[in-house]
Amino acid sequence: MLSHNPSRSSRARRRFGALLAAGLASLFVHIHDVTAQTPAAMQAELGADTALAVHIDTLLDLETVVQRALNVNPAVAQGDEAVRTARSADRVAMGAYVPSLAANSSVLRTNVTTSPLGGIDAPDSRSAGLAASIDVFTGGRRPADRARARAGLTAAEATAVSQRFAVTLAAQRAYYETLRAGQVVDVAKARIAQAAQSYRFAQDRVKAGTTTRSDELRARLELTTGQQQLIAALDTLQTSAYSLGRLVGANGPVGAKPPLSLEPRPLSLSDSDVVHLAVEASPSVKSARATEQANLAATKSARTQYVPDLRVTGGYNWANQTPLAGAVRPGWALALGTSFPLFNGFQREDAVTRAEAAAEVSRVTALDVTREARAEAAQLLAGLRYAARNISLASEAVQSAQEDLRVQSERYRAGISTELDELQSELALTQSQLALVAARFNYQITRAQLEALVGRSL
Repeated sequence: MLSHNPSRSSRARRRFGALLAAGLASLFVHIHDVTAQTPAAMQAELGADTALAVHIDTLLDLETVVQRALNVNPAVAQGDEAVRTARSADRVAMGAYVPSLAANSSVLRTNVTTSPLGGIDAPDSRSAGLAASIDVFTGGRRPADRARARAGLTAAEATAVSQRFAVTLAAQRAYYETLRAGQVVDVAKARIAQAAQSYRFAQDRVKAGTTTRSDELRARLELTTGQQQLIAALDTLQTSAYSLGRLVGANGPVGAKPPLSLEPRPLSLSDSDVVHLAVEASPSVKSARATEQANLAATKSARTQYVPDLRVTGGYNWANQTPLAGAVRPGWALALGTSFPLFNGFQREDAVTRAEAAAEVSRVTALDVTREARAEAAQLLAGLRYAARNISLASEAVQSAQEDLRVQSERYRAGISTELDELQSELALTQSQLALVAARFNYQITRAQLEALVGRSL
């Protein structure tokens, strides 16, 4: 059976009550210390903490960002050098129609005895000559190699264009990312300014006894939240600025110089023309089709191994008269030869099989790339229209939120509404401003993606 001691229970309750009172008193003192700091002092403190967080000396416009990115990007250099190599391969294929020319010379001196009386004669041999050779029949290998080289050059040029537009897209994305981060910083600063003003109103009303301390604490919380948003925005801006600096070849952060306007602009082509351009002339489609043609030509070249080659070789040698055996004799020489491997360990068959397999894969790939370009073009056009409409709606939302906040601020100062109503209006304005920044960013990026797809400015 359990016993109950009333005196012990009373002492425990008194001890718990004393601890609770001490804790509440400590919390009240902490809140008083925090709220005693004025908004101006808090903003000054925040500015001192974040002044060195984002230090940007250089501001670049979009055109400069793109040009500098193209100048320093390794992918662009790789594409340009691939075109240079493809041109060299095309020159080699064309050179197969031109005879090869070689020069030769030799000098020989010996102490072999050649005199009938046993005397020592030291004859020498001197010669020089020119030799030329050309394939007169290759079974169609030279035309096939020429066609493959031309297709390879077309593919390399299309790939280079595609890489340049890919880098352009990356540069535009980095530029708009930095620009958006800067605009988010502006939104956060505006939120802090509005929250500081509301905080002062709340403090004045508490002193006047027309509202409760809860309104002051809520206003203080909104100001702190705005400061946290500003810190996060500054961190994002710093990251974006350094990324943009690396992309343009700078050793530090680079900022985005705002353009004259971020509003939607009409395309220079109709939707049907854009889709047709994407299907017929986009860099990815041109590269895939050129690769298909190159592999078809490679298949024809591999099949010519079943046909013998005919080669003509001719030349002329200048040489002195000498009794040495094996010495080069002066005069003309002309030869016609052929070569045909009867069996080479199935190497011909393997070459044809590999070429046919590559040709089939490239054919299917070209069809798939064409379908992908058509679908992506239609998708981006629709996304561009949605983004433009979203900008219009976001702009209207910002105007409505600004007017609502103005009304709620007047009502709160007149004692008609509460601090919570004003805080909700402030939050709605911040969210609408962020939505407008995001809508403009999405529009610009969607447009850049469409231009990268078709390979030209729109």
